[in-house]
Amino acid sequence: MNIPNDVRIKKATYMGDYLIRFAFTDGHVSEIDFYPFLSAAGQNPMNSQYLDVIRFREFKLHRNVDIYWDDWEMCFRFETLYSGKLPKMPKPLRIRAKGSATRVVAHAKPGARK
Repeated sequence: MNIPNDVRIKKATYMGDYLIRFAFTDGHVSEIDFYPFLSAAGQNPMNSQYLDVIRFREFKLHRNVDIYWDDWEMCFRFETLYSGKLPKMPKPLRIRAKGSATRVVAHAKPGARK
């Protein structure tokens, strides 16, 4: 995506639940639903604490470029906000042990014991 250097966030508006609308100085508008990101299996507790809507609503803008919460505990870059697409969380891994039911393991590390 090619975004001119002089574009900034003009306004960020909380729309309800986990949805924020971003209006940019070039007229572009994007809306992001943060719920799928916040509720993903294995999500970092530093991020999942913002499932509390009261805390989620307390976002701030940094230089009208980035959005952040608290002391930068969770933040998103301008390109993400402009595109309206959050990073995808890894899908839970499905592990089937011999002779047992399938288990779902979130964010299994390579070489981790099963």
